[in-house]
Amino acid sequence: MKLIWYMSSLITVLLILISNPKSQGFGSIGNQSQLFSYTRSTQKNILILTIIAASVFVLLTIILTSNLLT
Repeated sequence: MKLIWYMSSLITVLLILISNPKSQGFGSIGNQSQLFSYTRSTQKNILILTIIAASVFVLLTIILTSNLLT
């Protein structure tokens, strides 16, 4: 159960970093390549995935701290 919790935390952090509105995606790291340019639908999908991953993380945090599944 903790493995899933660790994975959801990592996925949440990565999705938040990817969807940072102030950055230009991965293109700002090196060359300004158009490989990682985001459309509105892609941004919406990343936002939905971020919400789901954060919700799973919070839910697992509650379950693990309340010792429901030991």
